[in-house]
Amino acid sequence: MKRIKQYAFFFSFGFFVYKSEIKAQAINGDTILVDSKIVVAVRFPSLPTNFYTNPPDAPYNLVSLPTGFTIIAKKKNTAPAELFVIENKRAHKFIVVNQKPPDGYSRITDYDFSTVKKLKERIQQMHDHEKKYIEAITAADRLYNEEKYEEAKKLYNTALDLNKNPWPKEQIAKINKKLKKQKHKKN
Repeated sequence: MKRIKQYAFFFSFGFFVYKSEIKAQAINGDTILVDSKIVVAVRFPSLPTNFYTNPPDAPYNLVSLPTGFTIIAKKKNTAPAELFVIENKRAHKFIVVNQKPPDGYSRITDYDFSTVKKLKERIQQMHDHEKKYIEAITAADRLYNEEKYEEAKKLYNTALDLNKNPWPKEQIAKINKKLKKQKHKKN
């Protein structure tokens, strides 16, 4: 009976580790920021058997690596595209967005999903990025309502750098009109 309990323990431990790895690698909806001047390396626990963009003719170059691939935009300001990756019987879906990466990114940017720890770090990084965006938008909206347009415009531009959401762009256009009217009244 003791031996059966030992085997059951090792089997359940192995099953738990196997299941946690599978769950951790089901990556869907992550945004990969690319640029025409920065090579992005995407790494997985095993070699992807297939990767492709939708639309198929999206202007991105994909090159195989031993445990992943690299991606770079063929030119500036290309449209976003879906990226599908089949890796070790797992399907991953990403959104590829061509925008200037945030400050601090080097010539080669890594998206490393090869371990559970690295995946958790990436999720935390995404949460931090989203938090900065929300803080910038909230502060900008407050300044806009207080009619402090110059300060609000700066924060909307910061938010626009963090996320290509249309809201900051629309607000910047409104501010530019209001500033133009104010300048016209002064003259």
